This record gives sequence, structure tokens and C-alpha cells, in this order.
Amino acid sequence: MLARRPLSEGEVALRLARKGVAEGEIPAVLSRLRELGLLGDAALCRRLARSYQEDRRYGPAKIAWKLASRRFSRDLVEEALREVASPRAVAEAAAIALRRKFREGIPPGREGAAKAYRFLAGRGFPPDACRAAVGLGRTESSQGD
Repeated sequence: MLARRPLSEGEVALRLARKGVAEGEIPAVLSRLRELGLLGDAALCRRLARSYQEDRRYGPAKIAWKLASRRFSRDLVEEALREVASPRAVAEAAAIALRRKFREGIPPGREGAAKAYRFLAGRGFPPDACRAAVGLGRTESSQGD
């Protein structure tokens, strides 16, 4: 059996509307679900942001995109990013993501560095974090020889 991912409040509202719940009744239903502890966008948003960074090693841009695609409000996404995306945490996540991707070290030369940079940029890391992680990764690779 597949585990279902938790739904944001926006996703629940959308599903209720699709199921035929009257638009005027949706806020009351959501309120009752919150009372029962079955909804909590802020906590879910923070938990997902942390998971995206620590487990999947995504950068801030990709975390923001993933959260927004789950219909979290801009304010909740920004709050969650402030909590998990400190410069130190972003740099650490980028370095770990790079080590996991290039277990044997970053390929040599400019093309290897460009490949590593593109990998990190595609995972949503800002340019300064990409440059720093690639530089660190190349230093670690050359020291390991």
C-alpha cells in the first residue's frame, strides 16, 4: 500500500470543492479539521521544507517551488525558508548533495566543475553556494589523491 503525502489546507479546500462541497461551507469544514488537529499548514510547511533540505538536499529555490506547488501561501513558504535556509545550512546541504552525486569526486577540468555547478543549480541552490560547494568539492577531491 502506498503512503499518501499530507495535504496542505489549500489542497484540501480544492478537493472539497471538487467533491461538491458548497463554496460557503468549505471554511467551516477547514476550521473543524483544524480543531481536530487534522490540518496545520504552518507546521506541515516547515516540516516539508526541513525534509526537502535535509533528506533530498534541495536548495532554497527548489524548496520554495515545491512548497508553492503544494498550494502553501507565500507567507508560509517564506517563513519556512527563513527557518531552514540559513547561509550555513544551505552551504552544508550543497556540499552534501555534491558529495552524494559525485562519490568519486568532481570530474576534472572546467567541464567537470560546470557539470557539478549545473547539478546544484538544478537543485535550487543560489550561485554563491554552488561556487563554494564546487570549489570545496574540487579541493577535497585533489587532497584525496
